[in-house]
Amino acid sequence: MTNVPSNDQDYQELPPKKYRRIGVGVLWDRDRKRILIDRRLPEGELAGYWEFPGGKIEPNEDVKTCIKRELREELAIEVEVGDHLITIDHEYETLRVSLIVHHCIHISGEPQAIACSEMRWVTVNDLDQYQLPAANYQIVQALKENPLKSTFKQAGEMGEKLDNYFVNNNEK
Repeated sequence: MTNVPSNDQDYQELPPKKYRRIGVGVLWDRDRKRILIDRRLPEGELAGYWEFPGGKIEPNEDVKTCIKRELREELAIEVEVGDHLITIDHEYETLRVSLIVHHCIHISGEPQAIACSEMRWVTVNDLDQYQLPAANYQIVQALKENPLKSTFKQAGEMGEKLDNYFVNNNEK
């Protein structure tokens, strides 16, 4: 027989979990072959895990503006935010999150580890070698199922805009 509490006082009230909407950038290099991941600082939640860069969407901020701002603040780079890849709702022990993930292309600036301990450019297949937060594995799966090239060919506009940007700025 299972022990069942006799009244409501035997149940411990758990505090409600915080909820955050997070803008996440899958940041491709200019050749569109590698993705930048960063390693969380050694303290705090999910310390030392690798992740896709991004951050909390501020009140009255749209996701694309959030991703641009976060990558500028955390990595000192400018990006072009492209197509939506996936939205993930995930519940951690103390936090509920909605990750709204977009493809991005690195436009300018040398990435710097401002709000992370280190960064690496990796291929999609390399991602399996890194310890990622649980919700990030759904991003990896979406990347494997929806490669960047087909995404940009369908969208067309962003790839053309980037090609023009690099030609006009004499960058290869």
